[in-house]
Amino acid sequence: MKYNGTYEADPAFLEGGAIKWRSTGNGEYIIASKGGKKYFVKRNMHVRYPSRGEPKAVYEKYKVKADALQKKQERLRALMRGLKWETDHIVAEEENFWDSDKMFTTVTPCIPDALPDSFDYTGLSLREFLQLALSAAKALEVLHAHGVIHGDLKGKNILVTARGGAYTPYLIDFDSSYPADEIPDWEGIGGSDGYQSPEVMLYGSDEGAAPKETITAATDIFSLGVVFHKWWAGAFPGVDLERGSVGAAVYLDKDVTIDKKFNVRIGGGCGATLQSLINWMFAKDPAERPTAKEVTQVLSDLSEVPEKFHKGNDEKPFDGALWDTHKRIAELLPVSDLKAKGIKSLKRINEGSSSMNLKYRVVMEDGTERTMTISELCDAGYAVSKGAELEAPWEEHLIEFEPAEAIAKKGYVQIRRKQLAFRKRYLITTVSGMEIDKGYEWLITEGLAHPKSVEIDADTPWPEHGTRYDPENMARLNVKSISRMEVGGEHRYRIVYNTIVDGKNKVNERVPANNLKLMGFIK
Repeated sequence: MKYNGTYEADPAFLEGGAIKWRSTGNGEYIIASKGGKKYFVKRNMHVRYPSRGEPKAVYEKYKVKADALQKKQERLRALMRGLKWETDHIVAEEENFWDSDKMFTTVTPCIPDALPDSFDYTGLSLREFLQLALSAAKALEVLHAHGVIHGDLKGKNILVTARGGAYTPYLIDFDSSYPADEIPDWEGIGGSDGYQSPEVMLYGSDEGAAPKETITAATDIFSLGVVFHKWWAGAFPGVDLERGSVGAAVYLDKDVTIDKKFNVRIGGGCGATLQSLINWMFAKDPAERPTAKEVTQVLSDLSEVPEKFHKGNDEKPFDGALWDTHKRIAELLPVSDLKAKGIKSLKRINEGSSSMNLKYRVVMEDGTERTMTISELCDAGYAVSKGAELEAPWEEHLIEFEPAEAIAKKGYVQIRRKQLAFRKRYLITTVSGMEIDKGYEWLITEGLAHPKSVEIDADTPWPEHGTRYDPENMARLNVKSISRMEVGGEHRYRIVYNTIVDGKNKVNERVPANNLKLMGFIK
């Protein structure tokens, strides 16, 4: 099937005889062919071209945005004209257009044999990583030389191939890019969480928050430094900031911890280390950061990093305490006790935007180092769990909570009962402060509770049916009580369940003996 009458959609993007678009960033895409070549075809989901029949105000509003987008992309195409992915490692647009659905579409070549987003670069040798980082810096140098700021550098926007033992990067996705001499208004600044530079975070936060002049090609340098760290360390740099990224930490003058893996010399010539280069790329003042050309020179061991950036991670023994969110569930041992256990220093680090990334870097007196979660700190005896706050479960759910300490170690600080109409649920608070509404089955599945042994309220069966009931089987089927009843001279049973329906316990009356035997209620 053809898209827009030109591009033949790849079979993987067809479903039921129609094109099946896949979501990506601010749009959707397909892989399609034209003239024997494969292309990445992407439609912008946030801007559409208005129809003539729409109200004037609506038409003008959408047309202004549509014209601005097309103008920007056409200017970028003009600046990047002549760049080839094979030689420049920049995958520029080949064309753009408004399709039949009035959606803005860009077309770029597909890079054959690109590694998946999930590829693990942490296993690269120093030589392989330096070669990959150098090639990425060279591609950025070419882009900047053509007057373009990428604006959204991250791992997903740098495709990498592995051919002949060499890792080769290609810059892609220029939706958030802009000409270096036409910085967009604050609302038009993009970027991705965790990768944005301090000035972009400030400028893009509100109108007038920072001068437009602060946005330069240096923002890409900052983002590239984060990419380097994510590639080789497998995580964001650690920051002493409970909710925030590297850019926010740098802006607020908080500690940024570069993985010790980067404390290696780039070569034998200028003596720079990867640590010093990353420090330079993370300079708070954009004017102090290296250019892309200077990054390539350092990675080629042809240039030195300024002396002020030759610093390691500040080591402050027992710097601060636990993260605020962790203080609700645990308490750190006194410093004297930590030292007695052989700990030299303990430092908070945040390796991402999730509460799961709030960790601690523990260095022992023998030099060994380990990054630990709050649960691991408690298990190792460096902190003591306080336990979660638990309100008794609903009686009819027949469950018991696991120990409060075990629940706290799973990242939950409180469980309360919640009732809405006739629905009885639980409100669970996570260590990050988020509240989630769940039923008792989820508590059991998550390992926060378990079914309790229940004493069934029941008399004995009719003598001709058996001598006793099996309470375990009845409990598994959520039975609350069972009693004998006589219906027209026939001996039957009445079963009451713990399940609530319309505010009342569910009841099954006049149950014959053979049904009870099938359920395993009578022994």
